[in-house]
Amino acid sequence: MSYCRFQNTYRDLSDCVNALDQGSPSDLSNAELRAARDMMQLCEQLLSFYDEVLDEAEDRKNMRNDE
Repeated sequence: MSYCRFQNTYRDLSDCVNALDQGSPSDLSNAELRAARDMMQLCEQLLSFYDEVLDEAEDRKNMRNDE
């Protein structure tokens, strides 16, 4: 569902970060290690939208404050 895509993914990504923080990449299976690597590469792509997303969030915050 697109209306909660980022909310759900945020929770799942947080779980992955916590798993690495509490453990070690050596604790992962080969498949999970490959998926972690692929996900990190995807996160790099996501970061390319960093400024655009922050600008939009700031614009919306300012619009709410003007109301």
